[in-house]
Order: sequence, then C-alpha cells, then structure tokens
Amino acid sequence: MTAAAEFNHPASLTGRGLRVAAGLVFTGLLVFAPLNFGSTRAGGAEVITVACAGASLLWLVALLCGGPTAAMPALPVGCLALLGLAALPWITGLASPTPVAPFTQTHFARVAARWPFSIVGSTPAGSLAFTLALAVAALPLLDLARSPRWLLTFCLALTGTAVLVALLALLQNYSHATGIYWRQEGRLPGNFSGTFYHHTAAGAYFNTAWPLAVALTWLAWDRPAPARARRTLIGAGLLATIILLAAHGSHVSRLPQLLALVVSPFLLWGRPAGGPRRWLVLAGLLAAVAVLIALTGRTAEIGARWQLMFAAAPAAPVGVPPPESAWPALIRDDLFIPHTSRPGWLGDRAEGWRTALRSIARRPLTGHGPGNWIGAASQNTTDPFVRTFFQFLQFAHQDLLQFAVEWGLPATLGWWGFLTGAILVVLHSCRWPDPPQRGLVLAAACALGAVLLQAQVDFPLHMPAIALNVLVLAALCWAGATTVSPAQPLPA
Repeated sequence: MTAAAEFNHPASLTGRGLRVAAGLVFTGLLVFAPLNFGSTRAGGAEVITVACAGASLLWLVALLCGGPTAAMPALPVGCLALLGLAALPWITGLASPTPVAPFTQTHFARVAARWPFSIVGSTPAGSLAFTLALAVAALPLLDLARSPRWLLTFCLALTGTAVLVALLALLQNYSHATGIYWRQEGRLPGNFSGTFYHHTAAGAYFNTAWPLAVALTWLAWDRPAPARARRTLIGAGLLATIILLAAHGSHVSRLPQLLALVVSPFLLWGRPAGGPRRWLVLAGLLAAVAVLIALTGRTAEIGARWQLMFAAAPAAPVGVPPPESAWPALIRDDLFIPHTSRPGWLGDRAEGWRTALRSIARRPLTGHGPGNWIGAASQNTTDPFVRTFFQFLQFAHQDLLQFAVEWGLPATLGWWGFLTGAILVVLHSCRWPDPPQRGLVLAAACALGAVLLQAQVDFPLHMPAIALNVLVLAALCWAGATTVSPAQPLPA
C-alpha cells in the first residue's frame, strides 16, 4: 500500500478524526473549567474527571484505528506509571482512609453549611478518580502537543480564557461586586477574584497564563506576515498581556505577584534585546497595566497588604493548646479559634507542615487516602486553629506535603516527578535551535514553575481548574522539549 493510500485508508481517517475530537475536548475543558467558578463548586471536578477520561479514551481508540503513532518519552511515562501503581491499594480497596475525628467532622459540617462556596469538596473516591484522570490525560496531551497546531491551540485556549477571567476580575473590582459574577450569595470568608473564591488561587491561575500571553506576542512580532495582520496579532497579544497583568496586580495576594517577578527574567532567556522599539513598547505596556490597576479603586487596600510584609509580626502566646473539650466555647462567630500557640509569620503554616510530616510518618507508603487531608490532620495535631480554620480544614498550605499525606511517598514521587521534570527537561533542552515554538515552551515552563513554587506555601494545585492548567503546561513542556524535530514551524 502506498503512503497516500495508507493515509486515506478508512481506519486511518477514523483515527485522525478521533484524535482531533480528543484535542477539541481538552481545548473545551481549558475554557470551561476556569469559567465554572474555577471548578471548585459541586460537580466541577467531576466534569473535568469525565471529560479527561473521555478524551483519553478517544485518543486511545484513535491509536488503535491507525492514527499517528505516539512515541512517548520514557521518563514522564515512568513517573505516571509509578503513580498508577501506588494508587492500586486505593483502587482495589485494600487501603482504607483514616477516619475524621468526631469534633472535626461536626465542625467541618458547620463550616460547609455557612460557606458552601468556599469549600472544595473532595471525597476519597472523587479525589482518586480526579487525580487518575489527570494522570491518564497527560499522555494524550503530551502526544497532541508535539504537533505545532495543537501546541498553539492549547496555548491560545488557556490564555484566552484567562483573559476573560481577568476582565471579570477587573470589572468586579471596579464595580465593587460582592460576589463572583455579581451573584448575591452572601459574603465569602475571604477575598475573591475573578472566578476564584480565594485571591491566592486567582493569583496562581493568572501565573499559568500571562507568560504564554507574552510568548504569543513575541511570536506575532517575529512572524513574517503581512503588515496589517502582523500589527493586529501584536496588538491582540499586547492587550491580552496588559489585561492579565493588570488583573494579577489588582488582587490582594502578594506571593503569586512576587513569583511572577521571579520567573519573568527567564522569559528573556536566549532572546535578542530587540532594540529600543521593544523596550519602548514594554514601558508602554507597564504604564497601561498601572493605569488599569489604579482604575479598579483598590490601590489603598493593595498597598496596605504590602505594608504588612514589613510590619513586625504580632506577639502570640506560646504555650500548651487548650484541650479539645474546651474548643466549642472558644470558637468565634467566624467559626475558628484564633492563633493560640504558634508565634511568627510561619506560625500557622509551620504547624500545618508539622501536622503533614507527622501524618506521613504514620502512613508513608499508602498515605491516609486521596482527598483525606482532613482525616489525617484531625488525628495528628492538637492545634485548635489548624483544626477549625476553614482553609486549614481543607489544605496543608503545602501541596507537595499534602499529596504525600493523602497518597503516600511513592505516588508523590511519580506525580511530582512528572511536574518538576517538565521544567528541568525544558531547561536542559534550551541548547536546541530557536524555532518559533521554543518561546511557547519556555513560557509554559515559567508559568509551571511559578505555580509549583507557590504550591510550597499554598494550595493552588487543589483548585481543579488550576490543576488542569498545570497538567497542560507540564505536557507542553515535555512535548516541546522532547520533540525530535523542534524546528518544525508553527501553522500560519
């Protein structure tokens, strides 16, 4: 059979069609998941789970029907296989989750009833299915992203959706909205931004997108295209970058903003200076960002938050926490017991991390159960703040440790090996020639690095929409850095 006949064979055409369908499902999911309240509300994670599983099945059937052969790099496949093997005790039911202490169970139900839209519900079964669906989806995403067309499609979908979320955040700030999408659902216990109930999650989400917006702008700048089309593409890229950075600067979470500054120099890695014209454009971009931030009317609040970084930490009493029997009388109207025994800036987080380390030491191999941080923490700390504050009830404020608590060390090695390995392989591959897609892959590595750094003191990976973006960014890194012919041009 000739090459042309093989290409037009019905089985091959079916395989290619199914492959396109899988890519479209992933693309649609990149749009839907963030706009659906970051997929933190009931049913959000389940939609991602089903869609990732369905798209992965379409991709697998495409391979069986004679679609393009997938040549996967061994290291990411090995990392994901290790995660799958480590999940077997939970899949087969041989392992059982640690029970939640009675006080914590009762208190969490009370918190969830008060603030239902600030709770990222995750049962052990749901969390198990969600994580495994992401791990399985990594393979088709990696395979698809090795095509320049799909690489560009995923980057545009991720960035374009983030621009919509950023516009929403700016408009909500400008109008002093009291709820996401201006919904009247009662006051949230923290600062929301865009479609995310908590400002730190919004900051992490914007960090997944703005480096791609910058890279897409550079790509338009460097492309040989008619002058009018080129100016339009550059203008769209600059506008997207301005909106994303303005929204990123107008929320009140400082760490993701600092991390944006940390990763920004790496976007310039290996690029020419571009002459005075590019620097003039950069100055104009920053000025436009500053104007948009000022128009939101939150500059005083933002300034006050930054001043707290330089203020002395308030003194906190150091002593033995009160017994659990005394906690009900100590709970405030906002349903937590304030800091009682851990002084210093890292006091709360440090106790959360100690709780995580104690939990890991008790069940290092299997963990305490996917999505069961609450059970592990309730059995491994006597700190009333960690046991009552709505965020510590859900998160260790250190995603690496929390994953190890819930899944065990072998699974953590597999999953985090896949994520961090994606950045390392991009840094190692920076020796290859400078094709157009190199900027996109490097931007994906910068975005991924910013979120993983934040995950060391926060909980961005437990926001389903951010976890999906992180998965796509990691797949883009692995795909771009391991492509045999990186000089293949992007589509016109």
